[in-house]
Amino acid sequence: MEKNEQSLHLALCFPQVLWPRMLTFVVPAEYTGTLEYLFNIIRILIMAEERKKNNAKESTALVISTGAVKLPSPQQLLARLLVISMLASLGKLCGAGAIGLLKTLPEIIHPKLVDLWKTRIPELLQPLEGTREWDQLLKESLWKISDVAWTVQLSRDFSQQMGSYGNTSVEKRFLWKALGTTLASCQDTDFVSSQIREFLISPNQLGDQRQGITSILGYCAEKHFDIVLKVLKTFQDREKFFMNRCKGIFSGKKSLTKTDVMVIYGVVALHAPKTQLLTRLDQDIVSQVLFLYGQCSQVLGMSVMNKDMDVQMSFTRSITEIGIAVQDAEDQGFKFSYKEVLLGYMLDFIRDEPLDSLASPVRWKALIAIRYLSKLKPQLSLNDNLNILEENIRRLLPLPPLEKLKNEGETDKDKERITFLYERSMDALGKLLRTMIWDNVKADDCHEMFNLLRMWLVSQKEWERERAFQITAQVLTNDIEAPEEFKIGSLLGLLAPHSCDTLPTIRQAAASSAIGLFCIKGIRLEVERLQGLQEGLQSDDVHVQIKISSKIAKIVSKLLPSEELLTFLEETLDGLESLNPTCTKACGIWMIAALKEQGAALEDQLLEILGIIYHHMPVLRQKEESFQFMLEAISQIASFHMDAVVANLLQKPLPFDRDTKTLWKSLAENPASSGKLLRALVDKLENGLEDDLAEMDAISVACAMNEVVSTGTPVAGLYPELFTLLLKLVSCTLGQKMPSSTVSHRRRVMQQGERQQNADPCRLSITTLKCVQAQAMKEGLAKESDEGDNLWTLLSSPGTHHIGVCALARSMAVWQHGVILDIMEQLLSSLTSSSENYRITGTAFFSELMKEPILWKHGNLRDVLILMDQSAWDSNAILRQMAIRGLGNTASGAPHKVKKHKQIILESIIRGLYHLARTEVVCESLKALKKILELLTDRDVSFYFKEIVLQARTFFEDEQDDVRLTAIFLFENLASLTGRRWKIFFAEEIKKSMISFLLHLWDPNPKIGAACCDVLIICIPFLGLQELYGVLDHLLDGQDLPRARDFYRQFCVKLAKKNQEILWILHTHSFPFFTSNWETIRSAAVKLTDAIVLNLTNQYMELLDREELTTRLQALRQDPCISVQRAAEAALQTLLRRCKEISIPL
Repeated sequence: MEKNEQSLHLALCFPQVLWPRMLTFVVPAEYTGTLEYLFNIIRILIMAEERKKNNAKESTALVISTGAVKLPSPQQLLARLLVISMLASLGKLCGAGAIGLLKTLPEIIHPKLVDLWKTRIPELLQPLEGTREWDQLLKESLWKISDVAWTVQLSRDFSQQMGSYGNTSVEKRFLWKALGTTLASCQDTDFVSSQIREFLISPNQLGDQRQGITSILGYCAEKHFDIVLKVLKTFQDREKFFMNRCKGIFSGKKSLTKTDVMVIYGVVALHAPKTQLLTRLDQDIVSQVLFLYGQCSQVLGMSVMNKDMDVQMSFTRSITEIGIAVQDAEDQGFKFSYKEVLLGYMLDFIRDEPLDSLASPVRWKALIAIRYLSKLKPQLSLNDNLNILEENIRRLLPLPPLEKLKNEGETDKDKERITFLYERSMDALGKLLRTMIWDNVKADDCHEMFNLLRMWLVSQKEWERERAFQITAQVLTNDIEAPEEFKIGSLLGLLAPHSCDTLPTIRQAAASSAIGLFCIKGIRLEVERLQGLQEGLQSDDVHVQIKISSKIAKIVSKLLPSEELLTFLEETLDGLESLNPTCTKACGIWMIAALKEQGAALEDQLLEILGIIYHHMPVLRQKEESFQFMLEAISQIASFHMDAVVANLLQKPLPFDRDTKTLWKSLAENPASSGKLLRALVDKLENGLEDDLAEMDAISVACAMNEVVSTGTPVAGLYPELFTLLLKLVSCTLGQKMPSSTVSHRRRVMQQGERQQNADPCRLSITTLKCVQAQAMKEGLAKESDEGDNLWTLLSSPGTHHIGVCALARSMAVWQHGVILDIMEQLLSSLTSSSENYRITGTAFFSELMKEPILWKHGNLRDVLILMDQSAWDSNAILRQMAIRGLGNTASGAPHKVKKHKQIILESIIRGLYHLARTEVVCESLKALKKILELLTDRDVSFYFKEIVLQARTFFEDEQDDVRLTAIFLFENLASLTGRRWKIFFAEEIKKSMISFLLHLWDPNPKIGAACCDVLIICIPFLGLQELYGVLDHLLDGQDLPRARDFYRQFCVKLAKKNQEILWILHTHSFPFFTSNWETIRSAAVKLTDAIVLNLTNQYMELLDREELTTRLQALRQDPCISVQRAAEAALQTLLRRCKEISIPL
């Protein structure tokens, strides 16, 4: 230790002697290992000298007077120190020492460098990485020196050091660049040419001949472009001669190959001055590269695809560098004539790569070459761009999963290489897509190119989806300048749902892409918040994924341009059809989120949106969750645009198909839309029935109402309007048929084997009314009809419609005053409607309400009464019938009104008795008269009494049971209204009517028989025949009717004793009944005749037209009814016996 310290002390005492001697060890390669210490010693000695020196002259003299020591030349020293300084980037101390020595020795290298290095070297000490700065320092230093001889010598010194370093070392790579840079700075063109020629002929002196020669010639071409091309051409011409090539082989020299020369041309183009490149490019560079590649691809003089990877890689590298060089030239007017040719070669390389492995980098490098070539002019057509991209996508995305590719590698290094190639290839494809898409100024073209990824983004293979999404994220992120017209709606709908895909990499990429879409449109987002949410997508919990995706959707949906919502929705609907369950759910969430935020702005696009949704319904129906999302989407739209949605749905053909029905029900069940839906339908129906005519639109509204109400939608608030409008619709569609044009489209979509449903407008309307009534009953607004389900059958037939309406009116909950009064108010207009059917409907409905006292109390039925009276004179029989019924029912509802308006009421009802063509009117008039007369006195009806009696008698023999029965009841009631004025008249009418009453005791309808018994009891006192009560009482007391023969004989016996005239009148009126349609009446008439003949006095027997009677009885012996035959036979026997008794010839 003491000896070393003494030596160091001695050295420091004589630094001016030692440090120059130390420099002699810097350049020789054998001392490379000691450089770290050597540089440190030299630095210490120089610093010691500087401390001791008194002036610059003394110091310099010492150095110069070192005697026999041979110092390295400045060029040798500079070359050595520059190369070693590169090791500083690797963290080696000798590199830092070399930089420190350069900083210390600028005067020794060259006096002109002192000022330059004083400022530049400290700057270079900041980043100790890379070589570009040191190349620049070398250029600046040579320019500062400006000494040709000095520069020539430096280049020779660089060359002499080639053998000192390994071919893959940092020092060797820098040495090639430094030599090329030095030659570029050399003004001696002959020397430069000779040096290039020497390197081309003997490249082995450079170590790695390809890397060395390409690097040297590339940097040299920066200043001597023409010289480099000239020497290269001369070299190529020389190499064409077979003998010259043989010389090289036999001399043992390794010459450059065509592949090497191809690479040289590419590097030369890359380094060439931009102002000189383009004029020489086609003929002197590209054509030479193509020629060389063609030579490499010839076998026995024939051109074939060269499978040699080195040739392909070299050719691709050359083309890539040429593309970069042309792009850097920035000449907008230059058109690269070889663009399509070179693209063709690159595509051929890619097509030739296997689809099941990734062993070579050809695919990766070709993608890079295509990317640079694609930027050059002339611009390719859209189809060409699409073909290029599609070819590249198809050759890379379908590769097997990365793990499977890696399994092909035998060693870990092989696997690492495959991983490296995979990552680089995907990155290259992403950059290619990014370049070709965004370099286009047309938004539509950008979309077309992006659409090439669609099928891969939704691939069933998750590794293909993963690649597609990673590429998409690369395309859509990082400061993109998209065309102003570029639309993001469709892409957002395509990408966003995959934020819930199966792989975290896909989820992350999908979210990044979705966010990137807004960035390229210049839309400001909450980036930090979105990035935080995006990180959460790494979770494997599906619920977490859905929740995060939903949050992102809510944030960005409000920023989506409203005019792009249509394409967004269309894309999400496609996703609902085809994606996996979690992505499908995300589709629905994004769709609903967008509609909630943007629904109000959809008015102009509404019809298109609904059309798209309808188009997807058949497929989505097969997927329950997707279908529910679609239904919710329509409900969301309807919450903003109810009228428009309703109008659109109403255009669906009738009868509604299953999907349309489902849509209506969904709108009804969704809280967002249900509140407005029924109101909108009521308004539509009201508008459709303004002129009391039902268009097909009104039928559609009714069918929609049926679907809505059937879900349990409350009707209380709209029930009066609903009921009256639907009743009006039923009335207006009565007897209508559905136009064929309305259902033709529906027929076309019928599935095979499905029968076409008969679409009857009235039936459809009644179905809705039935549904509304059912809901009203649940809500206590109506009650069950006394007709049950038959009510709806009655309503649907024109012949029974009015009966159904009456039954419907009876089912009204009259205790709901407000509801029923509203219905009455809205139906009042029906009584004066231009539609005859509607007048009938309204009249029938009010005819039942007229009997409700509570409605007379609270409602304005006085006006109804007046209108009823007017309708009672209408030419339509049913309308008259219903009006007369209403007038009659007034007796129950408002007896005081009957007395007040007795004249008009009686006149209207009595007139109905003359409508002989329609017994329904007659019957209704008879019933109404019976009700009215019960409220009036003899004075009230005195003026009309005779007319009523006479008209009532005309219907005792009517074929309709109801008419006969009502007429008999009416006649019975008239007995109490005779008064003094009409008592005798009525007694005479009783005599004429008694035959009917007696015979109809055995009427086929037992009710009529009972009524006849009652009327006989009432009327007998008018004839003074009270003695007959006993016979009639016997008739009433028996549980079963007595035999007619016995009854008539008892009755006639009593009558004969009291009044033979009436007995005779009975006989004179009996003949018409012999031909009655009812066999019981014919039989009764014969039996009554038998009893009359038996009890007539001799005087009346002589007046008897025995011949006619005999003839009629003879005819009845042939009656089809045995009972009649027997009665006729017995009557003939009685007649014969009586004639014999009084000796009258028969």
